[in-house]
Formats: sequence, structure tokens, C-alpha cells
Amino acid sequence: MAQDVSVAEAAEPDDPAAPVFFVSYWRPDPPASGAGPPREANRFVRRFFDDLTEDVDNLIGSLPGRHPGFLDVVRGGELWEKRLLHAAGTCQVFVSLLSGPYLAGSAWCAREWDLFSRRRVVPRPGRAEPTGHDASAIVPVLWAPPAGPLPPAVADVPLFVPGRLRDDFRADYRAEGLLGLLRTGKEPIYQAVVWRIAQHVERIRRHHRVEPLHLPGPAGLRTTFERGGR
Repeated sequence: MAQDVSVAEAAEPDDPAAPVFFVSYWRPDPPASGAGPPREANRFVRRFFDDLTEDVDNLIGSLPGRHPGFLDVVRGGELWEKRLLHAAGTCQVFVSLLSGPYLAGSAWCAREWDLFSRRRVVPRPGRAEPTGHDASAIVPVLWAPPAGPLPPAVADVPLFVPGRLRDDFRADYRAEGLLGLLRTGKEPIYQAVVWRIAQHVERIRRHHRVEPLHLPGPAGLRTTFERGGR
């Protein structure tokens, strides 16, 4: 994160074509050969993305025909890589759906996180220096709570725990994750947490700007969440 950034730098206009938020989630990486069926997002990830998109849209609005978020729907191929790297390099908020497989089962999850974490977060004119979640603009959300400790690169970023909710709602979110809330029929808690995520996304975007980083390919990006890992 940058310090002592001038107002002129921070006032640089946002890319109107860039997504407001990027949803990073686990699914099997594409085969190295490019063979095999496309790896599509499951229905629960799509449900979360649609709900978050609707809530963010209601908070900030969007251009007609354009969504405020980015979800990598079909995985595989050179054009897919370029599109994914462009979205992770230009979005303003990075929403990661944490689970055991997310942290250990996909090199691309680590690449997405690494790319975004390399970008500078600067205050918009008249706003304070970023702290807490805002310092990285990364929002780690419990999807299916991992069984073990978080790896260092993830543990350094504050986990998203919604405020201004009933204690039992917060406890269920911590115990079940968003996927667990959907699976166990706790729809009101799920909806409340997604709304709080949307508010958090809107607040980060309003107060801070994440400078773009354009990479020609994934070479050099970390493929694990361990420090020093490749």
C-alpha cells in the first residue's frame, strides 16, 4: 500500500469499464493441456454473485447493460487468462470466498490474490489513509470455513465479519460460512451478511482507489498462499 500519495494521483479517474468488485472462488484449475470440459461456477457461487451484484447495484448504480462485479464463469484458455488478469488488475475490491480448497487446491486462487495485493490502495481526495480491510481492499469472506489455520498471506488481512447484526447471526456465519447458511436453510442470515458485504464494498470504493496493474500473463505470480511460495 502506498503512503504519501498526492491528491493529484489519488484523483485520477476510475476506468469506467473496470468492475467494482471481483469474486475469487475455488474450483478445479483447468488441465495444463487445455483438454477436458469447461470448469463452470457452481450454482451457489452464482447465487452469491447475483445477490451481491444486486445489492451493490442498489447502493452505487451501474451503467445500463453492465454489471458492477466480475465472476470468472468458465475457466480455461489464453483469452480466459487475459480477461481474468485484466479484471483482477483493474477492479476496486477483491472479494475472496475462503474455504479449504480455495487455500490449498488451486494455483489460480493464489494468483488472483497475489495480483490484486500488489496494487496500491490510495485515499480519494479528502479521505483518510486506508486502514484495516481498506488497507488492502481485500475482503476475505467465509464461504466454507477452513478447518486449520489460515496461511500467512491470508491471515495478514482482516477476515470480514459483519457488524450491526445480531450476535447469533454473526455466530452462525462464523460457524457455517455463507455456503453453510444456504445449505442449512438460514436464508435470512445469508441475506443479511451479503447486504453487509455489499455495504462494505461500496464504502471501500467510495473512500479509496486501487491503482490498476496490467500484467501480460500469469508468470511471476504466486501459486500458493504460503510466504515465499511459488
